[in-house]
Amino acid sequence: MNQSWGWNFGGETVFAGGNVNGGGQLKNYWYVSGGIGWEGKNLSTSALRGGPAMKFPSRLNQWYDISTDGRKPVQFGIGGFNTWLGDGDSRFNEFYFSLLFRPYNAMSISMNPFINFNKDNLQYVGTIGSANGERYLFGRIDQKTLGITFRINYSVTPDLSIQYYGQPFVSAGEYTEFKRVTSPRADRYADRFQTFTNEITQDRGTFLVDEDLDGATDYSFGKPDFNFRQFRSNLVVRWEYNPGSTVFLVWSQSRTGFQDNGEFSFRSDLRGLFDVYPDNVFLIKLSRWFSL
Repeated sequence: MNQSWGWNFGGETVFAGGNVNGGGQLKNYWYVSGGIGWEGKNLSTSALRGGPAMKFPSRLNQWYDISTDGRKPVQFGIGGFNTWLGDGDSRFNEFYFSLLFRPYNAMSISMNPFINFNKDNLQYVGTIGSANGERYLFGRIDQKTLGITFRINYSVTPDLSIQYYGQPFVSAGEYTEFKRVTSPRADRYADRFQTFTNEITQDRGTFLVDEDLDGATDYSFGKPDFNFRQFRSNLVVRWEYNPGSTVFLVWSQSRTGFQDNGEFSFRSDLRGLFDVYPDNVFLIKLSRWFSL
């Protein structure tokens, strides 16, 4: 069981919370762990990116993990993490699966797919200058992320090994319910911001804000929706040609793509990821041990 508090130099509480967690090995050598935690209302000095401190609602966290007998050639597990915010409208949910296969002692292959859903009513959009001062803008984000991590380790001989790591993932986020922070330290959650209704219009990829509804645009900001795609991989061959002396051959490849439609589609996002022109890096590293 853990409990924590934090204060700033003005004596204000910036966070307080605690959690209870535990785990253990069952008689069949499966392992089970989990926990639950609570974070009270916190005062964030970074949420407005250099602006005033802002209060955020409390949150409830819960996590779990189950894995099978690690002595077996095939081991798998499942787990997840969930968060519910005190505003009654925001939450984060993640689920993952793990598979480890050891065909023999010199080789292991692992695969870890994951998916998460993020719905946050207070996602920072930007700080915009206006005639009436800076405006700190938030929106409600609906974000989905899907990815998988591969690892292969193979010891060809005691002196020669091959390792591979690869992780493709895609993420899409769509913004709605744009709002302006008006009183970041207000006691009531709803009093901390003003949600735009008739004050905001969209012109192609730009949002126009008319705070006083006088027909003139007070400020504008770009469409923050996104589709982010990335693939990173590393292949490393390690050869210890003499005791203490090693040669590394490395091939690293990365692909990164971005669009601004915000619509999640695993098939099209993954296809678009591998259409991105890759950046390849080839590296040779040589080390030599000299005995004196």
